[in-house]
Amino acid sequence: MFKQNSDGNSPSTRGELCAADKVIELPSPRFKQFSRALLADYDFIAENKTAIRRDDDARHCLLILDADGQDGFLVDPQGYNYARYSAFVPNARSLLTPDMGIDRSYLSPAEPWRDESRDEMLRMTLRVNGKPDYTLVLPADEEYLDAVKAYLDIDVFTDAMLCDIRFKVPYIGELIRDSDCPAVEDYNDFAEDLEDIWQQDGLLLTYAAVLETEKPETLHRACELLRNLDNEAIYELGGYMDFEKYGQDCTENDTRVCCKKRCLDGTHHALIIQK
Repeated sequence: MFKQNSDGNSPSTRGELCAADKVIELPSPRFKQFSRALLADYDFIAENKTAIRRDDDARHCLLILDADGQDGFLVDPQGYNYARYSAFVPNARSLLTPDMGIDRSYLSPAEPWRDESRDEMLRMTLRVNGKPDYTLVLPADEEYLDAVKAYLDIDVFTDAMLCDIRFKVPYIGELIRDSDCPAVEDYNDFAEDLEDIWQQDGLLLTYAAVLETEKPETLHRACELLRNLDNEAIYELGGYMDFEKYGQDCTENDTRVCCKKRCLDGTHHALIIQK
């Protein structure tokens, strides 16, 4: 029984002969979403509506199947991007004949999206053979990282090539060395630690001074210095202890700043940071 889907409260129904011109499988969660919102526009309808033939012998349709189930929907969009006419077909998969191909291109997981409420500390490109490049933004939670691996069809991030690593704060990124070939998980740990000091006045600049002085050769060491930032030393930057005022004056007046590190053992080290 076909139903005409509309915004009205009394959709019309009628029975008629139907022919499936194309069969499309959807991931089970998306199939359920589709079944509950037939009036929404869908890419799998928009991209396949021209495959539907027109003649007087039968109503030609798309057959939409649940990839993990047996049921389906016959859909006649009538040129629209939604299921203008549809019929639920229990056990639709049993109606398939051996010569009917199934379009499974919509089974690929949707591109994952990171929680945008978190500050971005760094991003990198993940490259996997046969897949489009993916821009990974860190820090991120485990759910997002697992979704990225599923999207790229990899079990672990070591199966992907890391390219074009960019820090949100360029002068921090220029002082970071990665001779230890860190993994995505290492970068994520570092990004989480960097996020912790992001909103604290002067600490990013202090951390830059630590990196310039200590010159860590690995990301692991840079992360250790970040975690022990308050314990390593006291930093005087250009004679300022008010880091907010210091940053404002540097922005307005100077591009080269002197940093003096007073270590806990009483020794001093002078350095220049190029802004």
